[in-house]
Amino acid sequence: MLRDAALVAAIAVLCVQVLRRWIGDRYLVPTGSMEPVFHGHPEHGDIVFVSKCASAGSQRRRDLVVVQHPSEPGQQMVKRIAARGDDRDACWIDIRQGDVWLGPDEQRMQREQKDPLQARGQRVLWSQGTAPGNDDERLDTHSLVATAGGFSLPAMSSLVDARTLFTSASRAARRRSGQDRLLPAGFFGTRKPVDATFMDAAGGRIEAGRDAAVTDVSMELDLAAVGGDVLATIETRGEALTFHWQPSTGRVVLWRDGVEVAATTLPNGERAQQLEFGLLDDRAFFCLDGEREQLFVVPRRPEWVDRGGGLPVGARTLAYVGVVATADAATLIVTGWRVLHDVFAWRESIIGLPGQAGTWPRFVRPDEWFLLGDSAFDSRDSRHFGAVAATTFLGVPCCVLGPWPRSRWVRP
Repeated sequence: MLRDAALVAAIAVLCVQVLRRWIGDRYLVPTGSMEPVFHGHPEHGDIVFVSKCASAGSQRRRDLVVVQHPSEPGQQMVKRIAARGDDRDACWIDIRQGDVWLGPDEQRMQREQKDPLQARGQRVLWSQGTAPGNDDERLDTHSLVATAGGFSLPAMSSLVDARTLFTSASRAARRRSGQDRLLPAGFFGTRKPVDATFMDAAGGRIEAGRDAAVTDVSMELDLAAVGGDVLATIETRGEALTFHWQPSTGRVVLWRDGVEVAATTLPNGERAQQLEFGLLDDRAFFCLDGEREQLFVVPRRPEWVDRGGGLPVGARTLAYVGVVATADAATLIVTGWRVLHDVFAWRESIIGLPGQAGTWPRFVRPDEWFLLGDSAFDSRDSRHFGAVAATTFLGVPCCVLGPWPRSRWVRP
């Protein structure tokens, strides 16, 4: 019996080691470098299942990977691939104003432009609410009125008058008035410009980045009823980009400072249960229910020069929503809302390791990856120790096994 038990134990240990070596293993995230994708803590961090079935050659930009730590033998780390040396058109990397820039050489760098739907995993929660009074520090919800099934907005009676609210003159006058509210009357959205802080996976707020303003901002609304015309606006220092959505016809028109610049028609608008709009990598987008056929993306044009609207240079982004009455209806009932921003890339003034230039842009050699943590202010990554060899690849994080309340599949 002892011999049989020892044999079974040996086989079990061997099977476990084989599975850990070739199939997958668990990894405790010890730091907050990948918040909010993974919550990090030396004892209570996310326990992630890492699949070892994938190959290093199959990994692409923006993929999450687990690799051997380049300067701490025996340690692992999870990061996101920001640049690959094997991508000849994007083997140089720079970080500017919170965005990653890529190019084939130092003279031909372009801002990385992510797809609004595919890049959901890189969008972080800045504020949220389900009723007026939730997060009053960041959200201006005093225009919302309790109604059956949720909260509604008072409707404006004239589309012509509403359009004038977004002109540069109207926005400048609103700022000069010295009022506490930054939004036009009757709208709800952000109480102050969005910064790089965010809520982590455990529900706490990460305050690092409160001095860094963010341009790539989006807002999501959970809809209980839709009627009238919806005006969804992202306002920066120099312009207001407003999506005028007519649910009854599905028509969506983009205004820039109250002037029409693009239009499309989306299906099934009256049945939409979620509305999302925002700015991402120099493109405005509007989407219903997170569906590809309900997505409208408009790149900012070269002639749209952002002159700052008379304000100091720098980011200053607001997101807000209003309703205009039509002959059919004047109803927008929401049950929840979220303000999010894109992962904020931050370029520190750090000198690299001996022999490694600390200047930007950086060149990534073939068979190397430039890795970044999503929480730029709390991450040691390739900005500090340079690109890492693709041969250090250990696996792909697939899901969070625990703690149980945070168990979930990982969105790349």
